Amino acid sequence: MSDTVIVLQDECILTASGKAGKLPKIDRVSRIPIEPFGDTFEQWKAALKEYNEEYLPKSLKIVLPASYSSARITQVPYAVGRQLSKMAKNVVDEHKGEDIADYSVVQSDKKQGVCLCCGSAQNDVIKQILDFCTELKITVKEISIPMEGYLKLLSQSRVYKNKTAIFLLFEENSVISVLYKEGMCLYTTRSRIFSEPGTLNFGTEIVRSISGMMQFYATTKSETPITDVYYTGCLEDDFEVSIEGIKNMNLNVRKMKIDIPFQAKGDPQFWLSCIGGMIVDKKKKEINLLPAWKEANKEEVIKNVDILSHILVPLATLGVCMVLFAAVTVWNLHTQGQINDVNDWINDEQVQAAYQEANAIQQKSDKLAEAQDQVRQMTANLDTYPDLTKKMISTIENASGRDMEVHIKTMDADTGKLTFDAVSQKVIDIPTYVQKLQKTGLFASLDYNGYTYQSQEKTYSLALSCILKSDEAETEIETGGAEN
Repeated sequence: MSDTVIVLQDECILTASGKAGKLPKIDRVSRIPIEPFGDTFEQWKAALKEYNEEYLPKSLKIVLPASYSSARITQVPYAVGRQLSKMAKNVVDEHKGEDIADYSVVQSDKKQGVCLCCGSAQNDVIKQILDFCTELKITVKEISIPMEGYLKLLSQSRVYKNKTAIFLLFEENSVISVLYKEGMCLYTTRSRIFSEPGTLNFGTEIVRSISGMMQFYATTKSETPITDVYYTGCLEDDFEVSIEGIKNMNLNVRKMKIDIPFQAKGDPQFWLSCIGGMIVDKKKKEINLLPAWKEANKEEVIKNVDILSHILVPLATLGVCMVLFAAVTVWNLHTQGQINDVNDWINDEQVQAAYQEANAIQQKSDKLAEAQDQVRQMTANLDTYPDLTKKMISTIENASGRDMEVHIKTMDADTGKLTFDAVSQKVIDIPTYVQKLQKTGLFASLDYNGYTYQSQEKTYSLALSCILKSDEAETEIETGGAEN
């Protein structure tokens, strides 16, 4: 029986069919484009409808897009069985919040411990996907995230065992950077690529991304150096502009080999998320958000079942009412003459004119009320948008300390996205600094885009991109702080 994996992405849907396993065999792949505008879930539904009519997969695995899911790599001490399950559950519960979450065991080593990949997605995202799959009569057996597949792909290859290297996996307009230390996954990050592949700016972005990974690795104070950079999902001619800059950092650059039986048409390096989704190791725990979603929504399902059981009594009552209705119908025939008189009055031209005038006034009144409600709702929504204040800037500068300057670059009031540079004459301890910024409570999310050294000014510059919390969230934080 053929296995099918569907990878949902922002710009298209990727599908792969074949035999899933530890070393899967893929015999068919396809790329289904979606409309660039409109509701994404509706576009996925329309695209899958055509795919479903052509191939009719009876059951399949869905891989969520990175933009609608999140991944976190965590290392825990070596353990097996219940002890490992308990530690992994604690890690998942600590970071999932209100999201649906699960974990997979990526690697296990008695000396280095266990590497876990924790994946999560919002309840409503999973519900909308399951709803349109049910409507299309598609049975979903698993729901996973792309990062799990990438890590499976790297872990199953013995070529990279015991390597301390950076792996660059290109996908659409982004690159996933994975840092391995002695064959164990240490850190992952996903960065958007803004430049056209093959251009000088593209090479600069790649080199900057690798430099940031090396700066992070330097904070671990490991004696094992990073020796290699492997890349895939990008044409060699396009990646060539990055090679000189990477070699200047004393790193070897190699094309990553995909050791998976790939009998479908196309280059396997451009189907990494599909290949990763087809890799299945029954001996290891894998991410499946579907059971977790069902468990979280069990109460609602039970409630719906109870409602259905209570419908039986009203149905019986309806039968009795039908009998009574027949009797009432006979009685109505007796009063038909009176009803005809009323109808004659209603159909009178003067009465009709008065009714039409009153109805027009009512419609205008309803439209005005609706417009007022929309204005009030828009005002309420705008009141929650974040705004950069002097107090916020002062808080960020205080968190940065005396040895660091903060240069605000951009602020998008619509999305709350703030970008700024932290500049210092000393080497910046990135994890510590990021942790200080997170403790301010100003940001819903925080990420850094690159780390550079300005030789003329003899300064280190860290580029950060943050999403400010909404005014409502800031009010809750201040209120909570006051109570504590």
